[in-house]
Amino acid sequence: AYDAYASQNRAVTKQDYLSVIYRMPAQFGQVKRANIVQDADSFKRNLNVYCLCENARGQLAQPTKIIKNNLKIWLNRYKMINDTVDILNGRVVNIGIRFTAIAKRGFNKYDLLVEIYDELRKNLAQQKMQIGERFYITDIYTIINRIEGVVDTTEVFVDQLLTAKHSQVQFNMSEALSANGRFIEVPENVALEIKFPNEDIKGIIL
Repeated sequence: AYDAYASQNRAVTKQDYLSVIYRMPAQFGQVKRANIVQDADSFKRNLNVYCLCENARGQLAQPTKIIKNNLKIWLNRYKMINDTVDILNGRVVNIGIRFTAIAKRGFNKYDLLVEIYDELRKNLAQQKMQIGERFYITDIYTIINRIEGVVDTTEVFVDQLLTAKHSQVQFNMSEALSANGRFIEVPENVALEIKFPNEDIKGIIL
């Protein structure tokens, strides 16, 4: 999105808007996730901007009123005259991952499990799931299966976590799961997050 900013210094496309949002100076607040959706109920070109920030621990959090107001002022400098923009809170759905894998003979199962945990945490942290972005369960199989010592990954489950320390946003995981079980379809205002990677990723080695 950073490279897609329009040369005419105006936000025209969705990529332009995202670029402008992420370029907002840090003193006005920092938006870490954003999605642009055209309001289907509006007669004009009204754009809904869903955004999320991060807390001190790097976990997703809703933006403050001050940040949303600053973002609206910032976007007004670059938006097209006919565009109207509404700044809205994104929603966070916390998920956990459960898996079962089979180890090759001669490999220590405990050490292998630790290595799988480390690899999943590293890859999922780099992925940084965006608002409205599908979550591909097949990626989990790929990450685990490429680790030396794993014969195969037999099961992967993605669960919504609704404990007291997780987000309480309601999300129907079974309805969001694709018919072939390969990915989770995410609404345009929702971002999935593994809030506590050290706790929310669990596995069994056979």
